[in-house]
Parts: sequence; structure tokens; C-alpha cells
Amino acid sequence: MENGGIIDDSSDIEDDDDLGTEVELYEEEFERLKKHDPTIANLVITLNCYDDWGFNKIDWKKDGNCISDNIHLKKLTIFYLRDKSQYILGQEGHNLPTRQQLQDFFSCIHRNRSIKEICINQIRINNQFSWDLIHGLHGHPSITRLQIYHVDSRDIGLEQLRKALSHPQSKLTGLRLICSLEDGGLGVVCDALLGSTLKSLCLNGNHKITSAGWRALSTVIKHPNCKLVKLNLSCTQIDDDGVNLLGNALRGSSLKVLDLELHRSISSAGWQTLLNQLSQTSIVELNLSQSKIDDVGIALLANIETVKSLRLSCNYSITRSGWRSFFNSLQRKGTQLVKLDISHNRIGNESIAALGSLLGSMSTLKTLLMSHMLYSRIDGGMEDSVTSQGWVSFFNSLQDSNLDLVKLYIDGNTIDDEGIRLLTRVVSGMNSFKMLVLNDNRLVSSTGWQALSAYLQSHFVLEELHLDENRINDDTVVAFTNSLVLNTTLKSLYLYQNPDDGDDDLITNRGWEAVSTLLCNKVSILDTYTSNHTLHKLGYDHDEMNLPHVLESYLELNKNNDKVEVARQKIIQTHFTEDNDTSNIQEFLDMELKVIPTAIEWIGRPLSMGLRGTNVSGLSLLFNLMRRLPDLFDSSPQKKSSTGKR
Repeated sequence: MENGGIIDDSSDIEDDDDLGTEVELYEEEFERLKKHDPTIANLVITLNCYDDWGFNKIDWKKDGNCISDNIHLKKLTIFYLRDKSQYILGQEGHNLPTRQQLQDFFSCIHRNRSIKEICINQIRINNQFSWDLIHGLHGHPSITRLQIYHVDSRDIGLEQLRKALSHPQSKLTGLRLICSLEDGGLGVVCDALLGSTLKSLCLNGNHKITSAGWRALSTVIKHPNCKLVKLNLSCTQIDDDGVNLLGNALRGSSLKVLDLELHRSISSAGWQTLLNQLSQTSIVELNLSQSKIDDVGIALLANIETVKSLRLSCNYSITRSGWRSFFNSLQRKGTQLVKLDISHNRIGNESIAALGSLLGSMSTLKTLLMSHMLYSRIDGGMEDSVTSQGWVSFFNSLQDSNLDLVKLYIDGNTIDDEGIRLLTRVVSGMNSFKMLVLNDNRLVSSTGWQALSAYLQSHFVLEELHLDENRINDDTVVAFTNSLVLNTTLKSLYLYQNPDDGDDDLITNRGWEAVSTLLCNKVSILDTYTSNHTLHKLGYDHDEMNLPHVLESYLELNKNNDKVEVARQKIIQTHFTEDNDTSNIQEFLDMELKVIPTAIEWIGRPLSMGLRGTNVSGLSLLFNLMRRLPDLFDSSPQKKSSTGKR
């Protein structure tokens, strides 16, 4: 991964690829899929729909080539939607797929050569259908990741999975099993690991595995033929004995990424033993969020010199003193951290000052998460909070630093206007800065937001700015739009304001009209051409924000990568619709004759497959131009010779 991620030999098995927005399969989307729309790369197919149109309406044998021949699909999620428990694959019932429909559908998947990831959710795989589905994946030429949320370890489902992993032509590098595995089921997976290409194994949420299962997994991990690079054991019931086995196995293993989030079953002593063992490994990414690590444990954590990505959110047993010592120790020893998450912790002003001193000497850090640095909700007090003055001091300490972040999360804090002013000065010196998350900082007034808007006007690097749940009004939105007129980098400006908070200064039509004008200035053709064609997102859910329809249309149109076509669409739709194309066509009539062929080409360009939003053809405009300049389109020699320069 790059731009804020970790770069190492586990990068080829990361499961957070940018596959675009998930597209659910309905009638309109199915028609797009049949046309091989390249924007559909991440497809969700629901086996049971309450709507009139769904999985059972499709003849997969006849129209299944929309899946089998598709070259754009990268991820396919097969999902079962129902109020009750998960669906057993092949189960008969009202509105459920028949066996033949499923077999035809699976055959489409098996023939596809572009899908990299299959996710099977809320569906239990057992009996003969494990053969129909999983057996067809044996040696599949493109599938590299498989997620199964329910597979019966007592049936042939897991056995078929073992064969798929062990297949000599298998390309599988990532496997995620969230299915209540027991020791026997984990043993089947372990049997396949030594002969497979698997590099990433996620066992998140499997609560039934005991020490016997962890011993079997540890034996495999330390085997020289094991290729595992990434292991996710979050939300399991591994205890002190289990992590001791795991820690011993990791020494000398190939493992680089370890996720042990949400492990309250490991005691403080167990964490100390494991952290001592990890200092003798080559771990690069480590997730220890929501654990019982205390001041002694975090002191040992500073000794793991290979770690580049460290997640430590919600570790309430670590005190302010423990954090301060940890930051001081990292500065003294030197660190190559690329990502650090210390959100939701009891850090306080003195400890964040120590962090500022550490960051001032760092040039490697790319992602920093410091969300909700308020007092502990368990037994802390206000002395554990980072106050407004603490943030001012923190940002002051970074003014002359070498810090060059890509992503900064500081949402849910007590940053005020002075803090925002100093923050903008800090990030102004960052050439790699792409994302700033400032949600829910309610002490910031319009004065602070003005300082941030001025930054957007002169620094064109930021791509995402999150300002949800702040007291932002129309005047602030207008200030942002004025700053973004020439900005060609900001793609997302999150502005959702919760009306349930009772604020009177929420964004109204005046603010949204300013954004609409930013995206499509209708004053003249030149103003439309020079409008902002980059910004395409104002929140996670535009419907919930009640955006004007025309604004949603502009945002959707701006998602297209071809900005020349975006500008062309806005000009045609704004200035040459059926209502006003007669008056504005004079723009073409006044052109020199030698320019008109270029203008005709511009008008008549065919629409490209995969364009987002409402796209219209220029044929109506071309027809009106022909009516006004008939001589130009007359092929007779006499007419051509008489046509002069306009």
C-alpha cells in the first residue's frame, strides 16, 4: 500500500482495495451489467429480495454472460436478506432460488476471469452445495480472496474449502472465515495452510476455538513452509496460554501483520509476555485496540522496533503517565512509524505535548488518528482530556516540524478557533496531505472555518475534508465555495449537520445554492467551463442531507474522470437545452468558418460507456446548428464555393 499505508511484502494481500462504491443488483443495474459498464466493479447480489425484481427474475443460464464474460468485476458479494437466521444454501422456500438457478449462477462465477474477491454473507454452506459453489473455485485463475461468513465445519463445506486451498493452481492468497469454527474446523484449515498459497488468514469472531486449536495454528505458523504474512484473530477468545503459544511461534516466522483487537480475555500479564515475545519478531503492522494493556505493557511495546503501523485505540488501562513515557521512549530510541492510532484514550495535555515533541522529529509518519481525546468514560476525569489549550500547544509544537502526513483524524475533540488557525499553518507545509477529518469539533466558530477555507484557496493537495456534525452555517459554506473555485484536488467535502442537535444555523437552500453555482456557474459558457468539476461528495448519504436534485446531478456528474466531458455536459445541459439552444446557438454562428468543424466534432461526440450522472447527447444542438447553417452542410460544389468567411 502507498499514501499513508504500509509498504512491505504483505501489500499484495491487502483487503482494502479501492473497488469503488458497492452496487446492488436491481433491474437498472442489471441492464448496465449486461452492457459491461466499467463502473460496476463491486457488485452485491441478494438471493432473497422483497422487491418485485430480484435474483429470481434473472435467467442466469441465458443472461449469465453479464457475469461470466465481464472484465470489469473485481468483487462479488452474495448476500442473503431476511429477518430471521441465515439461509442454508439450496434451502427451498418462497422467493428462494431453485437448485438449477443457483447452479447456473455459480457457473457464471466459475467462468469469470476478472473477479478477485468473493464474499458469501448470511449464507450457510453445507451438503451438496459446497460442491456446486466451492468446488468450482478450485484452481480459479483470478480469485485471490475468499470471505465466508458461515460454513459448516461438520459437513463437507470445509473439506471442499481445504481442497480449494490446496489445489496446485490455486491463486488464493486471502481467506476470511467468520463462521463459529471449533478446534476441528480450524484443524482442517491448518492442514491446508502448508500446501497453499495463502498469505492472509482472518478468523475474526470465532469464539469456540480453545487452546488445542491455537496450539495447532501456532505449530503451522512456525513451520518453514507456511506462507502466512497476515493473521487476524480479533474478537476471538484467545487467552494468556493461547497468546503465549502464538508469541513463541511468531519468532522466526514470516508473519508481518497481527490483529488482536478486542481481547479482554488476555490479562495484563499475558500482554506483557506477548509484547516481550513480539520484540523478537519482524512484525510490521500491529492492532492492539480495546485491550487490557497497561503502563508496563506499553513500555514493552516501545521495544518492538520493526512496527510501522500501530493501532492502540480504547486502551483505558494506560494512564497519562504511561502515554508520556511511551512517547518519550519512542523519541529517544527512534521510530519508523508510518501509521499511529491513539484515539479514545486518556492522554491529557502533558502527554500530548510529549507526542508533539515526538512528531516534530518524525518524517515517516503518514497517518495519524487522534479522535475523541476526551476524558475516559470509565473512571477518568477532566484531567485526562486534551483541552483546547492543549491542542493549541500541540499544534504550536509542530510549526517547524518535518511532519508530512497523508491523513489526519482529529474528530470529536475540543479544538477551537485558535487551534484551527495553527492547524492550517501546520498542514500548509505538508506536500502529501490528502485527508483531514475534523467532524464534531463544536468549539470552532465561523472565524476558525474561515481560516480553513483560506487554506483551500491556496493549497491544492487535499482530497477529502470531513466537517460533519459541526456548527456550520450558510456563510461558512459560501466561504468554502469561494475558496474552491480554482481548486482541482478536493473531491469530498463532508458537511452533514444533524438537525436533531437543535442548532438554528444549519445549512439552508442559500448554502446549497452556493455549492450548485460552484459546480456549474450558469452566467456564461466560459463560467460554466471554468466551474469546479472535481468536488463530487458532500456527505455519506446525500438523500439524508436533502440536497437539491440539481446539486445531486452535478455531484454525480463530477465523479467522471474525464473532466473535459464533464465540462461539455454541463455546457450543453445548461446553455443548449431545448428551451434556450436557439438563443445561445449564436455562439457557434459567430465563429470563423475554419473553427466550425472543430465545434461540430465537439457537439457530436458520442457518449462514453461508464459515465456517471445524467449525460445527454449533443445531437439536438447539432440539428439546430444545421438548420441555422444549411449551406455549411450542403454537399453541392456551387454552395461550397459561395460559402465565405463568417
